[in-house]
Amino acid sequence: MPHTLELDMRPYLESDATRTMEIIARDDAALDEHDHGDHGAYAEPHATTMSIPVVGASSAVVLDDPEPGQWSEASLVISSGRAKWGLFTLAAGAFAMGVNEATIVALSTDISSGLGIPVAQVGLLATAFSLTVVLTAIPLTFLTKRWSRRLSLTAAMTVWSIGLLIAATSSSMGQLAAGRVTSGLAHALFWALVAPTAASLFAPHLRPKTVTGVMLGAAAAGVIGTPLVTASGTALGWQIPFAALAILGFSLAIALGLVLPSTTTPGGATSHTVGDLPSRQDFFRVLAVTFLVSMGMAATWTYIVPFFTEVAGLRDQILPLIFAFGGLLAVAATMAVGTFLIRHAVRTVAVGTAMVAVAWLILWIGQPWSAIVAQGLQAAGWAVLIAALLNWAMRHTPFRTELAGGMYTTTANAGAATGPIVGAVIVSGWGTQALPLVSFVIFSLAILVTVTVDRRTRALLNVPRQVREAQTRLARLQQRRSAWEQREKELGIRRRKRGLKAKQRAAVSRTSKDKRGPGDGLQSMHSIGYGPSSSNR
Repeated sequence: MPHTLELDMRPYLESDATRTMEIIARDDAALDEHDHGDHGAYAEPHATTMSIPVVGASSAVVLDDPEPGQWSEASLVISSGRAKWGLFTLAAGAFAMGVNEATIVALSTDISSGLGIPVAQVGLLATAFSLTVVLTAIPLTFLTKRWSRRLSLTAAMTVWSIGLLIAATSSSMGQLAAGRVTSGLAHALFWALVAPTAASLFAPHLRPKTVTGVMLGAAAAGVIGTPLVTASGTALGWQIPFAALAILGFSLAIALGLVLPSTTTPGGATSHTVGDLPSRQDFFRVLAVTFLVSMGMAATWTYIVPFFTEVAGLRDQILPLIFAFGGLLAVAATMAVGTFLIRHAVRTVAVGTAMVAVAWLILWIGQPWSAIVAQGLQAAGWAVLIAALLNWAMRHTPFRTELAGGMYTTTANAGAATGPIVGAVIVSGWGTQALPLVSFVIFSLAILVTVTVDRRTRALLNVPRQVREAQTRLARLQQRRSAWEQREKELGIRRRKRGLKAKQRAAVSRTSKDKRGPGDGLQSMHSIGYGPSSSNR
């Protein structure tokens, strides 16, 4: 990686990124006239990130792209049509994973009555699922490192489907927990591989769009999948959604084995980048906020269906519409918040956290209208929050983004595993109605941790990452230009010195010739036997 530069990192609040890139292009063209080096080596890599809310949880991916112009082996061996089918299949897999993640929340009341267990015990299944993801995500990724992505994803989808089949045939809490843990194992591996696999199927300039395509599949889980699960579980029984997802999973496993190429990723061949403002202290601050909001969300959201029906008085038939309403707002908020993430990372996190905190207060009122308003505000605020958190974390990471992304996901799932336990304690001791107040307190603590970021760090974060990278590259180009000019200056001095020495030698030669006089040459000829006198001998 190029050496570190001492740059002026004051906030470019009036900076024009387009103008900066024009300057870089002009300097690149000028340097090409004098230097045929590899300018691409000086381009700063950065991470492509995407986070889509899935009914109170989230699915986040971090995709390194350190060599933007490098084609993968997979993109060279498959056709365009097959690549599109591969992307569609991966997006469908993301949809299925998102739906399964929310099934316990959507079917908590039906599972409780079907198995004859308290709702608080059903909520602990969410803890088992998240804890499985926390403990197995990194080990499984390393265990399957030498496998082809086709084999890894096909195996993950197959194991996931087996977990759903176990859940669909459950007649006890233990069997249902076993099914959730089994599907959690595959869930962790799938999300570790889905984004880089989708990106590898296409040309370099299409990679960000492929990540977006996969995440929109996950977003559809909140808009379409969860309402369908809620409606079918209420009408046909809670086992039916698990059985349907198992059938979908086995079908997707077969499809992945057919459409994905069998190429492998060379171990250690891909380099990784760090954040544009690396700071260990600030990165762990983001992780602290991530843990708090994930715990606060899971504490209430895991038991949201009993709250809607028993406290707020909503009918079961209206719950699918409420979930769909929240899912639509979440996707819309995710798409709209992108421009604010660029310049206001900390402020966006604070706003998203505050929106969800206010939603808990409104929900605590316990009326039908307050439940609907709280659902919309919570969904939009959660979408804003998790998108901003991921962006904030990746800008501060002092580690490789591969490791930082794993730490972020692990922290979020650790919070999601702790939340249902906290919620179960609250439900057992004070009842379901107390849950929103507990979540409000936790979110208030997260706001406090967020707003205490020092002013200098906030000012630096206000500089868009693209502008900072452009400014850094421009500084490096200017350094190279200065180095070239210095080299040309030194070469000019050397040429002038060589010319001066040549003139001096020529002057000395003329001077010595003048000193010898006109007869010296004739005498020299006589001395070696030439000249007129030699013929008389």
